[in-house]
Amino acid sequence: MKFLHKLEKNLEESILGVLLVGMALILMAQILMRVFAKNSLSWAEEIARYFYVWSVFLSIGCTIRMKNILRVDLILEMLPKTIHKIAELVLDLVNVVLYAFLCKCSISVVQNVQVSGQTSPALEIPMYLIYMIIPVGFALASLRSVQKIYFDLTGKNDVKPTDPSESL
Repeated sequence: MKFLHKLEKNLEESILGVLLVGMALILMAQILMRVFAKNSLSWAEEIARYFYVWSVFLSIGCTIRMKNILRVDLILEMLPKTIHKIAELVLDLVNVVLYAFLCKCSISVVQNVQVSGQTSPALEIPMYLIYMIIPVGFALASLRSVQKIYFDLTGKNDVKPTDPSESL
């Protein structure tokens, strides 16, 4: 049970960390190859780009889980506490529907890419595998939004949003 709890808390963060380290190592190898071997790796920029794209879509669910998702809540903060909670719930439900809709739409995009048989230029990876992160990312974001609603309603959330001024 502890493993599932850790997985739930750190799934996206762990994958994002691996992608970031992988990106850094690949690009460092590319730089070293260009400087010292006077040759470049044909696949380095491509795989780093795919790692970056994957990290973008995975980070949506992570920011929802960590309550750091970018949003304008000036009007929400001016509302009375009861209305604020109701408005927050409605907005969270809209997020669930939006992310689920985007997930559904992106599945057809992935299917179209798969049917086309398109492959990546350098590595010749089927492009639908790269595009798969879009529905996966939106599905995780939708699940994290449902989870946020559950945590907010039950008061079981152990994550506090970070203060933006702390990062400066």
